This record gives sequence, structure tokens and C-alpha cells, in this order.
Amino acid sequence: MRTVGSHEKVLSLRFDRCASDSSRTRSSKPSPTHSRGKLVQLVLLTFSAGALLFAADTLPPQLDSVTTRDQKVIHRWSLPGEPRGLAIGSDGTIYVGLAQPQAVLAIDPKSGAIKKKVVLDSADIASTKELVTLRTNPERTRLYIANGSDESATILSLPDLAVLREITTEGEPLRDALPDPRGRYLFLLGRSVHVYDIQGETEIHTIALTEPMAIAISSNGSTLAVVANNDFGNAKATAVALYDTTNFRELVRDPLQTTERIEAALFADGDRSLVAISSDHLFEKELVTRPAKAMVAGANGTMRMPIEFGDLVNSQRICLPDKSGPQILAAAGGNQIVFAERRCNSSGAFSGSASHIVPTSVYGVDAYAITADANAVVATERAGFLTIYRVPRATAVK
Repeated sequence: MRTVGSHEKVLSLRFDRCASDSSRTRSSKPSPTHSRGKLVQLVLLTFSAGALLFAADTLPPQLDSVTTRDQKVIHRWSLPGEPRGLAIGSDGTIYVGLAQPQAVLAIDPKSGAIKKKVVLDSADIASTKELVTLRTNPERTRLYIANGSDESATILSLPDLAVLREITTEGEPLRDALPDPRGRYLFLLGRSVHVYDIQGETEIHTIALTEPMAIAISSNGSTLAVVANNDFGNAKATAVALYDTTNFRELVRDPLQTTERIEAALFADGDRSLVAISSDHLFEKELVTRPAKAMVAGANGTMRMPIEFGDLVNSQRICLPDKSGPQILAAAGGNQIVFAERRCNSSGAFSGSASHIVPTSVYGVDAYAITADANAVVATERAGFLTIYRVPRATAVK
């Protein structure tokens, strides 16, 4: 593992109005010497021309609005460049990662204006940054990016999008970069789960579960959940392991009663449950700390795992978009969680569950990533769209 230091900042020139003859206008070109009257006139002309040039360079380009009759859409814009992960800033700014040209955009959520753009890598140098996930710290002053097959993660400051650090993991594509809500750690999801300090400078611990699929952190930061395949003797199943983040001791490991690949996971219902999502099912698992289950031989020699009532996993049939990313599942305020589907056939509380989790879907959406709050759901589509949706109602939808 190696860590690359922060990038140098680039000085940007600014045009300042002259308060007196001794004041100077900053410019990349020197001004000739003239008489006093002509000098004042020249300075004003230089300022005017420079200000116009500066304004032209910094005026935010506008994303093209897309007209739709979909009643659940608030705004939709065309966004070329293979949009992937996304996050919301403290002022509502939408941050979107583009696989091409490997850049992060800051977009005004009302007008679709691009407020700022930073290119992380030139295609001439590398073209492998996929910007799989974009996640913020609770203060929304840092943006953590998992770059996928580039085998790296990037930390940016917000709102200026300055590159603070890039972490490189040799031979390990990074699928997620998840900050600890208590500001201690950064969890990187590769072929193992790598625990870094929150600045991304030093690896503190490695959770050596083979080929982990998804990670989630509890709202108070006390528990890390890692979903991975687990070998139970002569059988394998998808299981979730919980770790105490004070010492990274494993607390419990339970099967999710599926062999499907889990795409994303999050804590819900006051951290009492874990919700996980595959391409075909949504799972809800009540979290109980107890020793890990072991396989035992049945009467006919078949290996089985004893299951108690509290072990049961609730599931609902869904249909995720093809090739969606790890941010396809999000909390929308309260106990409501939201995900995107190609079509909708799931909405309402989990049946038979002691929790009050309300899963709802934004249906008919070929989304790569979503993020949400109590007011709106934001989605990116790899086909080239950025859309703000109304939060779906938690009722049955046709």
C-alpha cells in the first residue's frame, strides 16, 4: 500500500478595481507606460476588458434541461461523461463524479449550472478512474471518492474541490470509500477492508474477509458491517459480520440466507437493523450480538446451520438497474429508505419484521447511483442524465 501526498494548489489571478493611481490591476500581461490621463483611461479599459474576460471564463456553463412528463421528476438535465457516484454538499450543491473525463462537478440543484469542476486525471495519463462512489463526512467539508479499477481513493475538500490526498492500493480496485461519522477512520472496500485514519495517511487495520461485497457504518460509528461470502464447511452463503470499531474485534457473523451478491448495505431503524440489496432482492436483518453460527451435520450427513426465530431475514423481490453502483440504496429521513428500480414492484414495510423500516423505490429509473433526504432523491444515469425526484410515497405502486 502506498499513499501519495496532497497536490499543490494553483494560484488563480483576480482582477481588482483600482482605488488610486498607485493601485495596480493584476494581469498576465504588462501594461505600457502612458501619461497620467491616458494611464487612468488605460487602466479602466484594461479592467473592463479583463473583467469581461474573467467573467466569460468563470460564468458557470448550464446543463441542458430535459423535458419530461414524469410527475415524480423535479428537475432533469443532460449530463454527458458517464456520471457515476454523487453526494450533496452542506448548501445543497450536487457533486457528481464523471468517468469521462475523470472529473468532479459541483452543480447548482435549482438551475443546473456548473459551479465548479476539477479533473482528477487526464485521459492521456490514465483513463481508469471510475468515481464509483462519492461520500461526505457529517460536516460535509470533505469528499471521499472510490475510483474503482484505478485502485485508488481521492480525498477532496469542500466546497473548493481541492485535492488533499490520493491513496493507492496496488492490485485492489476500490468499490467504496466510507468515512467514519465520528471522524476517526476511512474505510476502503477492496479485496479486503482497509481501515485508514480519516486523513488517509496511514493504514491502521485490515479486515481480512475474502472478497467483501459491501460495507456500512452505524450512525454513531460504533459498529462496522462487512458483507461477504462465508465458507460454512461444505457450503457457502452470503453473511454479514459486525465489528467493534474501538478495537475491530468481530462481534457476530450471521448468514443473510442468500447466495446472491450484495451490491450495497446500510444501517436502519436506529442501527437496530441492516438493510442489504442485491440485483433481485432487498434484505432486512435484525442485528443481535451473539456468537457466530456454525454448520452441523444432519441425520443424512448434509451440513446444516441451525436457525432461531431471531435469525430470520426479511426479503422482498426487486429489480435493480443493470450495472448500478454501491450508492443505489439511500436513507431518506426517518425510517424510510429509497432505491432505484427498472420497474417498481416493492413499496411498504417489511412483512414479519419487528422494525419500522419503510422501503420505497423510484421506479422506472435506470440509475447508477442515488442519494436522498426527506425532501428529494437525486440520481445519476450512466446514459447521461442527472435527475432530482420527489421522495416516493411509502404506499403500493403499480
